[in-house]
Amino acid sequence: MLIANPIYDVVFKYLMEDTEIARRLLSKITGEDIIEISVQPQEFAGRSDKFEIIILRLDFKATIKTKDGKRKKVLIELQKGKNSADIMRFRKYLGDNYRKEDSVENDEKKKTALPIITIYFLGFRLSNVMTSIMKVNREYIDLITDKKIDTKEEFVEKLTHDSYVIQIPRLKKKVRNEIERVLKVFNQSYVTNGDKKTLEFSEKDLENDDLLQLIAKRLRKAATEEDLLRKIEIEEEVENTIEQHIREKQILAEKNSKLKQTLSEKNEEIEKLKKLLNAGKKSE
Repeated sequence: MLIANPIYDVVFKYLMEDTEIARRLLSKITGEDIIEISVQPQEFAGRSDKFEIIILRLDFKATIKTKDGKRKKVLIELQKGKNSADIMRFRKYLGDNYRKEDSVENDEKKKTALPIITIYFLGFRLSNVMTSIMKVNREYIDLITDKKIDTKEEFVEKLTHDSYVIQIPRLKKKVRNEIERVLKVFNQSYVTNGDKKTLEFSEKDLENDDLLQLIAKRLRKAATEEDLLRKIEIEEEVENTIEQHIREKQILAEKNSKLKQTLSEKNEEIEKLKKLLNAGKKSE
């Protein structure tokens, strides 16, 4: 079975626009019982002479059923980065969400800030974290007794957040838990014949997991849509152009650095010669 590769932003967006898939996948990653979800794609376009570059993030307003049976609304911010330079973009978008107010039906039906959960899909490896899926969890600690505080406070919850980090290059073919099995469709080990646009799975790869099969079905449909495939090619061409531009800047920077070093060495030689000449004049 051939499926479109969700490492591409356009495919990733197409996948997560299916709210049932989004609800179940985000529930699996966060371990929360998400009973309702709405997606609000956020796109920021930047233009050059040749390309329109789309930067994608997805915001989900979700209703979570807590362990005590209560319901709470949260904002789930999902972003996908292809290199470590994306960190400033992540920070900017997170800041945007912290400034947002959302209408929540409570006794007063007023606007309020929602707690935030962030999920990052990374197309690169973090240097010091070797696991494929990581949760950055908050704890309340009483610094007088050094004991953990088990209760939660709304004030604190709205100023801090839990995060989940998925390193796509660290996903294993031999899956180790339920989350990694569902995320198998992101595993680049299944790339077909060097063509990054599609991944190939057998029926055995997808068996015994109905969510994984549902995701694969949607991505298989994406692999047959000409408009989507054309957008993948555009995205790939834009990335190649940007990477080439970065390489050229690095080469130029290295040349400038070598030139500065050479000039510095020449100046040192000139200064030494001047000292020798001055010493010779004095001896005369």
